[in-house]
Amino acid sequence: MKRFYRFITAFLIFLLPLVTVAQEKTKDKAPASSRAQKKAAKKKWKEQRKMEKEHAKSVKKHHKRIQTKETRKTMRKEKRKGEKARKNKREFFLVRWFKNRHH
Repeated sequence: MKRFYRFITAFLIFLLPLVTVAQEKTKDKAPASSRAQKKAAKKKWKEQRKMEKEHAKSVKKHHKRIQTKETRKTMRKEKRKGEKARKNKREFFLVRWFKNRHH
């Protein structure tokens, strides 16, 4: 029985270097498959992003469509005012002169 245990122990000791070599070979093959996986993941991400953008556009379009005419007009005015503010432009001088100021 001792002989059997010695044989198993020696066999396992000699087998360890072979296992490490096999692991190194699988590591070399991993980048090729990961490249394909990355490409597939990027494609999936792009499709998902495109769908999200389309959904956001449709929601915005629906929101605008359900507003009344006066509300849409106000929304356009506020949009233009915001664009001017982002461009650091002042309001027209007559608007500034005759604006209601709450003192």
